Amino acid sequence: MNNPFRHRLRLVLSALLLLAAPRVAAQYYTWGSDQPMKWSTVRTSDVRMIYPDTAAQLARRTLFYVRMAQPAIGYGFAYGPMRIPFVMHPGNFRSNGLVMYLPKRVEFLSSPAVESYSMPWCKQLVAHEYRHAAQYNNLDRGVIRVLSYLLGQQGSTVGLLCMPIWAMEGDAVMSETMMSSFGRGLQPSFSMGYRAMGRVGADRRGRLRRNVDKWFCGSYRDYVPDHYELGYQLCSYAWERYGENVWDKVARFGSRNPYMLATTRIALEKYYDTNVSKLFRETFDALHRFWGALPDTEDSARTLCELPDGDYTRYRWPLPLGDSLVVALRSDYAAPARFVAIDPRTGRERTVARVGDLSSRPTLDGGRLVWTEYRRSALFEQRVRSQLVELDLTARRPRPRAFGSADALYATWTSGGRLAWVEYAPDGRYAVRRGGETLCRTEPGCELHGLAWDDASQALYALVTDDGGMHIARVERGELRPVTRRAYVTLSHLRAAGGRLYFGSIASGKDEAHCLDLASGREYRLTQSRYGAFEPAPAGDSLLLTLYDARGYRVAVRPASDSVLCEVEPAALPRNLVNPPRRRWDVLNLDSVHFSPSVAARQERAFRPRRYRKVPNLVNVHSWMPVAFNPFDAVDEHRIELNFGATLLSQNLLSNTEAFVSYGWNRAEGSLVRSAVRYFGLGVRFDFDLDYGGNQLFYALSSYDPVTGNPVYQARPAPDRYFSTGLSASLPLCFQRGYRTRWLTLAAGWNYSNGMVADVERIEWTGGSISNIQHVGFREGLHKLSFDVTFTDRTRLAHRDFAPRLGYTLAAGYTFNPANGRFSDLISLYGQLYLPGAAPHHSLRLASTYQTSVGGYQFPSGYAPLSYRSSRLIPRGFTSAEIVSNGYFAARVDYQLPLCYPEGGIGSVLYFKRIRLGLGGDYAQFRRPDGAGMDRRRIWSAGGELVFDINVFRQPASATSTVRLSMYRPSTGGVDVSVALGLPF
Repeated sequence: MNNPFRHRLRLVLSALLLLAAPRVAAQYYTWGSDQPMKWSTVRTSDVRMIYPDTAAQLARRTLFYVRMAQPAIGYGFAYGPMRIPFVMHPGNFRSNGLVMYLPKRVEFLSSPAVESYSMPWCKQLVAHEYRHAAQYNNLDRGVIRVLSYLLGQQGSTVGLLCMPIWAMEGDAVMSETMMSSFGRGLQPSFSMGYRAMGRVGADRRGRLRRNVDKWFCGSYRDYVPDHYELGYQLCSYAWERYGENVWDKVARFGSRNPYMLATTRIALEKYYDTNVSKLFRETFDALHRFWGALPDTEDSARTLCELPDGDYTRYRWPLPLGDSLVVALRSDYAAPARFVAIDPRTGRERTVARVGDLSSRPTLDGGRLVWTEYRRSALFEQRVRSQLVELDLTARRPRPRAFGSADALYATWTSGGRLAWVEYAPDGRYAVRRGGETLCRTEPGCELHGLAWDDASQALYALVTDDGGMHIARVERGELRPVTRRAYVTLSHLRAAGGRLYFGSIASGKDEAHCLDLASGREYRLTQSRYGAFEPAPAGDSLLLTLYDARGYRVAVRPASDSVLCEVEPAALPRNLVNPPRRRWDVLNLDSVHFSPSVAARQERAFRPRRYRKVPNLVNVHSWMPVAFNPFDAVDEHRIELNFGATLLSQNLLSNTEAFVSYGWNRAEGSLVRSAVRYFGLGVRFDFDLDYGGNQLFYALSSYDPVTGNPVYQARPAPDRYFSTGLSASLPLCFQRGYRTRWLTLAAGWNYSNGMVADVERIEWTGGSISNIQHVGFREGLHKLSFDVTFTDRTRLAHRDFAPRLGYTLAAGYTFNPANGRFSDLISLYGQLYLPGAAPHHSLRLASTYQTSVGGYQFPSGYAPLSYRSSRLIPRGFTSAEIVSNGYFAARVDYQLPLCYPEGGIGSVLYFKRIRLGLGGDYAQFRRPDGAGMDRRRIWSAGGELVFDINVFRQPASATSTVRLSMYRPSTGGVDVSVALGLPF
C-alpha cells in the first residue's frame, strides 16, 4: 500500500471515529469487569438474560418486565426491539443502564438509584433501555443492514450516526414517561433548569443566539441541562406538534441513505418541513409561553448566602451545627465538593473538609458528621460500593475516615449516639441495621430511599418504593408498617424530629418541603417556591432547606411554626403543574404490572435457567473490517496504522475479555499477521500478543575507521520474516478515598522475538576499534523480561479543570534479557508532579526521568552496544532512535491555561467549547559514543500548543473531544509541527 493511500485511509477512519465519538465511548472499550462469580442465563425467543447467581430473583423479575413491555416498546416505530442479550451487574451502586454494540447487549447496573421517582428502578431501566433496542433495530435497515452483513456489528454502529444522541435519549425518556403513572419527564425537577433560564436559546444579555449548539453540547461557563432533558423536551413537543413519532421516518431515511451528510436535517425537512434548529426554537418558544403564564410565586424561605456570578454553585443537605453555624455540602464549576460551615448572620463560610462523591445525605450528631460515599473496589470496576464515612468536626484538622459497612446508604443517628443505616444486597433486598443488629429486611421488589430517626416516637422511618408507588413506613418488629398511603408522588430526603417527618414532595406540582405530623397523621406543605425547594432539615424552631434559581442551589431558612403550614390532602398522583399538555401513547403502564410468586413460578417452568460457562464464551467475534489495524492502539493510544487486509474483533458479553486478529500487507514489509488478547476477569490483567511478518529486527554494531574517522557498520545477512510473542500481567489497585484517588500498578512482562543480536563474543579489537566488524555475525533470538511499579495520587477535578490541581506519579522499571548475559539491563525512573498555576484552572506540570544501562558487554569507552531503550519523556521533535540509554536524564515543564470560551463555531457542524494555550520546554542529556570515547550530548526543545475542546455535529457534553496543534523547535534546528486528536474514550 502506498503512503498517500494509507494517509487518506487513516484520515477517513479518524473522521469516522470522531463522528461516532459518543457511541464509541460506550461501545469500543471494555465496560469493566465484575468480581469472579458464578453466572447463569435464561433464554426466550426475544431476549437472553445473563446474570450472577446472587441476582437470580432480580433477573427473573427483570425478564418478566421485559416480556410485558416487549409488544409496546417499539411504539411509533415501524419495527420492534432487536433480539439482544441483557447483562446484569448487581454490585455497582452507581445505578445506570446502557445499550451497546461491539458486542450487542444491554447492560443493567441494577442497584436502584438513590434519588429516584415513584417507579421501581427495574421498571425504569426496562422502559428506557429496551426502547434503545427498538431504536437500534429501526436504524439497522437498508444500507446499514448491508453494512452489518459486510462488517458485522461494527457496520450497524454506522446507523447510530443517523439519529442524534439527544433524540435517542429524549425518545427513551418519553418511553419511560409514557409507561409510568407520573414518570421521569413529568418530574418538576426535570424541567426546572430550563424554567429558571428564562428565554432558552438567548445569551447572557437576553438576546437570541443564532447558533444554538451550546444547548446541545454543554458549557464550561454556564449550567446547561443535559441531553436527556433537552431531548425529552424536543421529542415530546414534536410528538404533540406532528401527531406521530418523527424519529421513525428519520431513522428509515437515514438507514437507507447514510451516504448523505446530515440525514437528520434532510429527513426533517423532507417529511415535516422543519430542522433541528427550527424544532428547538419552536419547542422552547412554546414552553416559554406556557411557563410564563403560570402564577409567579415568590420563595417563602430566606436565603443565607448569595451565589456568585459567573459560576454554577450547588449547596446540598444543610444541617444545623450548634447555635450559630450551618454545615452543608458545596460544589461548583470552580472547585470540587467540600463541606462548608456557614454563618447565617453574615453569610460567610469556611471549608471544613474536601470529600469524594457522596452517595446519600449526611447526618449530624454533636460534632460527628456521617455520610456515605461511592468507593470503587481495589480490583474490579463493576464493584462500586457505598461506604460509611465519618468526620469529626471537633478536631483541629477534621479529616473524613471510613468505618462500618461498605454497602450502606441513608445513615442516621438514633438514641444513645447509635448509628442506623440501610444496607443493599446484590439480590435486590434491603436491610435496616443499627450497629450489629438487623432491624428488618425488605421483600424483593421493595426499595428503600431514605431513613430517619424520630426522637419523640423513638422509631425509625423509611421511604419505600414498590409496585404501588412511594410511601413512608415505620420500622417496627422486623417489618415496615405503612404510615402514609401508596401513591405515585415522588418523595425524597427524609428526616425526622419532634414527632414530625420532614421530606421533599412533588404533590403540589413543584418540589416543596413537606412534613407529616405523626400524632394526627396529617401532611403539610411547608414552603412555596419559584422553582423548587429541597432537602428540608429541622433546626430547632426553624427549617433549613435549599432553593433553586438559575445560578444554582442556595441554603435557605424559614420558621417551622404551625402558622405557615398548608395541609395536603392525599392523592394518587401529584398535580401536573409545570408540564404542558401532551397526548399519551397507547402503551402499557408498567406501574400496573406486578411480579407475584405465582408469576415467578410459571416463568421458571417456561424458561429454565442454565449455567453460563465463562470459558466457552470468552471468544465472541462480533465484527470484522476490510483493513488491517490494531484496535487496541486505536482506543488506548489514538494511533491508527492501516494496511490492506482484514481484522476480526472479539469481546465477550461479560466484558472481561477482548481480542483481535488481523492480516495485512504493504509494499515495504509484505504480509503482516497481528493478534492480541486481553483478560480482566481475575483482577489481574493478562495481555497476550502474537505477531508475524515484516522484516527481522537487527541489534547491530557500529565502529569507526581509525584512519578516516568514518563510521563502519556490521554486515547484515538477508532478513527473515519477523516473529514476536509476548505475555504480560499487571495488577492495577485502585484506592479511592474521598478527595484523593490513588493507583498502585504492579506489572511484569515477557517477550520473545526472532530478532538478530550481534555476537559480541567474536569481536576483535585493534587500536581501539573493532577490526573484524564485517565478520562478527549474529545470534537469533531476543528475550525481554520487564518489571514495573507505578504509583499515582491525584485530587478530584472541578468541572472547569483539565488537570488535577495537585497530583503526582512515581514509576520505576527494570528490564533485562534472561537468556543473554551480554545484553545490558535497563533501569528507569520517572516522576511527574501537578501543581496549581498562577490563576484558577491553570496547570503546571513538571516531569523528569532517568534511565541507564548496567552490566552486559561494554566497549572500552564504557558504551553498551546491546541495550534496551525507554521512550518515556523524549524531547518533542526527537525520536527514541536519537538517544542512548547511558545516563539518560530528561526533564519537562508544561504550563497550560484556558484562553477563552468561544461557545460557537459552525452551526450544527463544529462547536468550539474552550480554547487552551500550553507552553512547554524539554531538556535531555546522555552519554553517547564519540570516536574512541564517550561524549555527553545535550538536546532540548521549546514551543507551545493550542488545544481546542470541541463537539462535532451537536454531540453532547460527554462527547467533547480535543484537537491539539503543537509547534516545537528542537535544538537541532527546524520546527516540529504535529496535530493530535483526543477522543472521549
